[in-house]
Amino acid sequence: MPPLKPGDKKEPGDPEALREQLAGKRGAGYWRSLAELAQADRPLSRRGLLKLLGASLALAGLPGCSREPREHLVPYVRMPEHLVPGRPNYYASASIVAGYAQGVLVESDLGRPIKLEGNPQHPATLGACDAIAQASVLSLYDPERSASVRHRGAIASYTECLRALQKRQAQWNANRGQGLCFVSGRITSPSVQARIEVLRRRWPEARWFFHDPVDRDGVYAGSRLLLGQALEPRYRFDRVQVALALDADFMQSQPGFLRYARDFTARRRPRDGNENLARLYAVESTPSVTGANADQRYGLAYPQIEDAARQLAIALGIPVAPPRQNPLPEPWIDALAKDLQRHPGAALVVPGDQQPAAVHALAHAINHKLDAFGKTLEWIPPVAFDTDAESLVELTAAINTGAVRDLVVLDSNPVYSAAADLAFAEAFRKVPWRLHWSEYFDETARLSQWHIPAAHPLETWADARAFDGSVTLLQPLIQPLHGGKSALQLFAALERGVDEEALKLLQEYWQSRHRGDDFEVFWRRSLHDGLVPDTAAGAVAAEPTAGWTGRLPEPSSTATDLVLQLRPDPALWDGRYANNGWLQEMPRPLTTLTWDNALLISPQLAADRDLRDGDLVELESGGRKLPVPVLALPGQPVNAVTLYLGYGRTAAGRVGDGVGVSAYQLRSSASPWAQPATLAPTGGRQKLALIQIHDRIEGRDLIRATDLDSYRRNPAFARHHPPELSLYPEDWPIKGEESEHAWGMAIDLSACIGCNACVTACQAENNIPVVGAEEVIRGHHMHWLRVDRYFPETEPQPRTTFQPVPCMHCENAPCEYVCPVEATLHSADGLNQMIYQRCIGTRYCSQNCPYKVRRFNWFNYTDSNAAYPAQPALQNPDVTVRARGVMEKCTYCVQRIAAARWDPDTPLQTACQQACPTQAIVFGDLADAGGELNRLKALPLNYAMLEELNTRPRTTYLAAVHNPNPELKEDDNSGN
Repeated sequence: MPPLKPGDKKEPGDPEALREQLAGKRGAGYWRSLAELAQADRPLSRRGLLKLLGASLALAGLPGCSREPREHLVPYVRMPEHLVPGRPNYYASASIVAGYAQGVLVESDLGRPIKLEGNPQHPATLGACDAIAQASVLSLYDPERSASVRHRGAIASYTECLRALQKRQAQWNANRGQGLCFVSGRITSPSVQARIEVLRRRWPEARWFFHDPVDRDGVYAGSRLLLGQALEPRYRFDRVQVALALDADFMQSQPGFLRYARDFTARRRPRDGNENLARLYAVESTPSVTGANADQRYGLAYPQIEDAARQLAIALGIPVAPPRQNPLPEPWIDALAKDLQRHPGAALVVPGDQQPAAVHALAHAINHKLDAFGKTLEWIPPVAFDTDAESLVELTAAINTGAVRDLVVLDSNPVYSAAADLAFAEAFRKVPWRLHWSEYFDETARLSQWHIPAAHPLETWADARAFDGSVTLLQPLIQPLHGGKSALQLFAALERGVDEEALKLLQEYWQSRHRGDDFEVFWRRSLHDGLVPDTAAGAVAAEPTAGWTGRLPEPSSTATDLVLQLRPDPALWDGRYANNGWLQEMPRPLTTLTWDNALLISPQLAADRDLRDGDLVELESGGRKLPVPVLALPGQPVNAVTLYLGYGRTAAGRVGDGVGVSAYQLRSSASPWAQPATLAPTGGRQKLALIQIHDRIEGRDLIRATDLDSYRRNPAFARHHPPELSLYPEDWPIKGEESEHAWGMAIDLSACIGCNACVTACQAENNIPVVGAEEVIRGHHMHWLRVDRYFPETEPQPRTTFQPVPCMHCENAPCEYVCPVEATLHSADGLNQMIYQRCIGTRYCSQNCPYKVRRFNWFNYTDSNAAYPAQPALQNPDVTVRARGVMEKCTYCVQRIAAARWDPDTPLQTACQQACPTQAIVFGDLADAGGELNRLKALPLNYAMLEELNTRPRTTYLAAVHNPNPELKEDDNSGN
């Protein structure tokens, strides 16, 4: 129906006329509601009632006059064969972490992705899944993702943007791309790289720049220095007997970390009958997951790592210039050198990605000396493209000289993450024409003329390479929720100014590369397996070039003052995941801090400066100042402080804005990872949202651990005699006496590395809400699984021990006796269950639980209108969404147990077990006499936490066994 113009006559019965009548503008016989009519003086006639009902019907039909498109929900006439309500489907894809592909299986329920698991066939994951990949499904449904094309901040159409691109293309064609610049992050997609090469040939005068706040420049610069060419190391930890990590966190952050953690920990646990355990040394500037699991650890400030590398090289007979000082004690370096020499071909030295080229060259020269090349270390061509591209420093200089007229920013946020001394935001505004492509309307997008939303990896077609060069095809699990475009679509638009389908572009590339007879068979197999066959990079023969020691930079001066060290956050990385509530609330390994990035200082520095956790200090570096709270962390070098990147966002979204402080405000482009600094107390304080504030065992028998020699002498050291008397009745069903199944769990403390992937997996599986920093500070965090960590009290270089703590599912459950309404019950198969409808919130069960694993739902966190961080729009339909005022806890993923009853062929794993990269968690059936769980519980290492209480938990632990060097003693500062 066409809209009425001013002055048009309204016919009787016209909706607009009726609207005016109901508003009292015409006639006195109409009312706005029946209630108003009842209060009127005049009675309602039959004719008046019919008029009122007719007006209501007319107003109800007004939406039919709208010209806006209407959406129709059409039910299936015939349900697709593969789509069964209540039974999810799984599709192979990949999650992109730090630019590299992690193979995943995406669980889809009625066409909507709800959970990510590791792909067992993918070489980068082997079935494991890290926290960032787990949380990517929450980012998919983030309502604050960029939802439209924008021109100068206003909503525009993609067609308008294409027209603007066509005009610019005419200019670029005329001048061969002069004045056109591109800046991107790390690119591992072969199809995107092919598109880039097309643009380079078309516009040869265009310049390409690289900006990744967590770069790997030292990796390639070091290989050029030593080997004469840019190569990438691929480590074979499945062959390693002795390893040294030189400020390298290869179990948590370096490419391939899931695979590396699996391979190396498999050689470090005696549960499989192996008593010849691999040994790990760590020399690091900041406590990390890898260093925490080392048998011998030594903390040094960042500049001293190179000195330590020179010390070791000289001890092994490599002729390099000596360091200015020897930071490692002579007994320590001698024992390390001898241990490495005793294992030629089975030893490995791993340099950290953030270390300079000299450390990489020295480390791999040592590897060559130890006969590691081709055995524990293989060289492959760089997985990422454009390893020699210009940096943001050169781009900023080009902008300031007026050489940049058009700038295209691809999936990067340099306005936020550029080093402070570059003043990039001011330079960026000088560029006449600016286009930005990203998932969020972030800090850089807000200063761009054009912004194009990027598609999420779960809603588009793409490809990417893993750490070993293997290519994974990404396939969409859902239509783009916000109309985002893939990288292939963007480059097609830049090339031809048209909008094309992502699937067509991807298939075109792989058809041009396919050499077989049937492309369709190849395509379907690659999609099904999650891996393009025969794409792993082949090893390259490499040897140190002559005279490489002469090209090695002079030894840097050893730091004597305070050093500020910057590191990527274990959850938010460089800040790109700041609006993800699961990652913000994930307890960081070692610190258990959430929702903040406190300045990490050593306990000795805290005592010297009279600082307590949460005290605000003014951190100054390079003439710039930043207020930040402090947090003492055992193992932190005395003369170094560490601040994580990724915080202090201003355009991340409702969850991420204003959380923490931006370390980029102090970062130097000349020395991005370490720089001199000073700190001064301000007198202020800030509460920190810590999950665990007590990190000493203090004689409690919670964690049982020993060294390898002691274990060999007494394999049953962890076995204690349980009490003979009990306050509990002994009539609970044990090992399937009254049930077909008896569920239980064993957790291997020798294998647990404390990465917290299990925590996020549990949250994603069980619809656990995000509660925010204020609630965490109150102790109201909701995670059903926590990973406790403990430090020895007397060791300056401590070895950290981690202990995952889910519900113990006690046979003699203290929580069950005190519930007044029997909301917590014991099932026949041994599960301690919660009946949410019965729970009245007395919290007696929590008070009576000695393990403190029960969580009370204080507020209605799942309400979309609640004043809490955004909750996922889509949750696991197999798990109840709990209302306010009930007790929650681990259920051993009872929904998965129920699903296995209907489909016995489905492998039964809990979410934490499936995600664990080191297979530290084993869940199973105690009624299965020949099962893996019974085998582990029969080992002499098996013990129950707080077994003296006789709660008889179904969750038990395998005691940790470490392998320190017997030649190093505690008084050598070795951390044993």
